[in-house]
Amino acid sequence: MTEANSFDIIIIGTGPAGLTAALYGQRLGLRCVVFGDIPGGNLYMVDNLANFPGFPDGIPGTEWGVKTFQQAQTEGAMFTMGRLESLEQDGNTFFGTDVNGIRYSAPCAIVASGRVPRKLPVTQSEMKGVNFCSVCDGPLFRGKNATLAVVGSDNAAAQHALTLSRIAEKVLVIYRSAQMIMDASHRERLAGQDSIDLMPETEVTGYVGLDLVEALEIVASSGDAETLSVDGVFLAIGWEPNTDMVKMPVETIDGGYLKTDEKLMTSIPGMFAAGDVRDTDLYQVLTGCADGARCALNADRFIKDVHS
Repeated sequence: MTEANSFDIIIIGTGPAGLTAALYGQRLGLRCVVFGDIPGGNLYMVDNLANFPGFPDGIPGTEWGVKTFQQAQTEGAMFTMGRLESLEQDGNTFFGTDVNGIRYSAPCAIVASGRVPRKLPVTQSEMKGVNFCSVCDGPLFRGKNATLAVVGSDNAAAQHALTLSRIAEKVLVIYRSAQMIMDASHRERLAGQDSIDLMPETEVTGYVGLDLVEALEIVASSGDAETLSVDGVFLAIGWEPNTDMVKMPVETIDGGYLKTDEKLMTSIPGMFAAGDVRDTDLYQVLTGCADGARCALNADRFIKDVHS
């Protein structure tokens, strides 16, 4: 077995939680190695981050991610710019292996790997034209008089719809419930857009097309079914925790989210969890940052108590 590169903390994730953990960890004098290939993580999907303190006019998610990445890098954190394939433990040491087979070791690990978007449980779910990022894939429809569907009713769905309303001729927001679950501010913004149509109590049951989505099969609460022509669909129907790289038995809650104690440590001593991957009650950039800072502090204390 090849010798591992030694650090104080292995940090999985380059979203708000992981970047803040790296920033605080380095400032505490810990040597941090961070895995992930997108500065800011899923923030690249956010056109305008409007609820982060200090930015009254908002800030593009990508810009926030890059700035925070640079700040942690300036403090000395090592970014591999690659994903971690596996996290294991041998004795009191964690070992991480990246996608290139390079091994890293540390007495502590912080899992801040976030969440991944859910797919609709329909046939041909991998069909082209099914998207998850309006900022990335929306511009592909510019100038095409497109009709685009957004499936979902939370804040992410609102962000998709608002972004796409500047590109498409018509945006259809389709959701199963009678009421949207997004913030009031998002509902007000959607109501002010003539190009956005809301379709409550409607379920998407299938995709229609050969290689590319050409229409959606939908069923209304009345039981009426129809085929709705669209040029593309953007999903915002929920998330799943991204924990496939953790190769150890660890306690979770419903949905697979990592269970943490008051110090944000998991059931595995020395392994902490931060941000959207853990059992939090608020999935926000701000709370992810707070988790990352607390994990770094508690990891520092753990190392001093256990390994000194």
